[in-house]
Amino acid sequence: MTVAITQDDGDDNGRSEFTLPSIEGVEFVNYVNEEQLDDVMRLVGQDLSEPYSIFTYRYFLHRWPQLCILAVPTDDKGSDETNEGTRKHRRPIGCVVCKIDIGDGEDDGIVNVTTSDGAINATETGQPEMNNSNINEMQNKNNETQGNNNNNKVYTGYIGMLAVEQTHRRSGVGTALVQRAIHRMQQMKCQSIRLETEVTNKAAMTLYEDRLGFVREEILKKYYLNWGDAYRLRLWLAD
Repeated sequence: MTVAITQDDGDDNGRSEFTLPSIEGVEFVNYVNEEQLDDVMRLVGQDLSEPYSIFTYRYFLHRWPQLCILAVPTDDKGSDETNEGTRKHRRPIGCVVCKIDIGDGEDDGIVNVTTSDGAINATETGQPEMNNSNINEMQNKNNETQGNNNNNKVYTGYIGMLAVEQTHRRSGVGTALVQRAIHRMQQMKCQSIRLETEVTNKAAMTLYEDRLGFVREEILKKYYLNWGDAYRLRLWLAD
């Protein structure tokens, strides 16, 4: 299945199979700086048995900040006042974190996993933890790549982390986050987007296959640390 995603701007010129939805009471904002890092770590780590190192988050957020989107409530519930008491921090209720690989990018250490109640998170597959040295090395390689002629390169998006607070699950927030991430990766010239999820995770399969059009590429035996099997899913994007 090939999908083209465009924002609903009220114009009939650009049709798509679905448009980016809005959720009443929720605003979708960009990751800006490390003031939001604790929120991302809190959301993603809420169901992980072995929390990530901070360097793993920084690997994604420093290199692809535009591919981290947060869902925040539009009201003041759950907000925290700053020290000055003049501005309130709106506590995010969900986030999606992605990246872009050159080529198929099948050698990752971050994979999607969901709990039995449909919470979609991430876990590791045995790759080494990111640290400052790793991040700097990867950033240098990224800068070198950007200096080359990339006209013939294939870009693949990757959904690494998706999490929604328990109180806001099954309200469309997770779907809306992923759709926005897909739209941005398409704008950044990705030909496809991939992810992995547990074969037993019916909530994730419903989201990705039934709602968003991902297809199963292969089954990965004993893929997770708990020896659970995974499906590798891919969404092919229209030019």
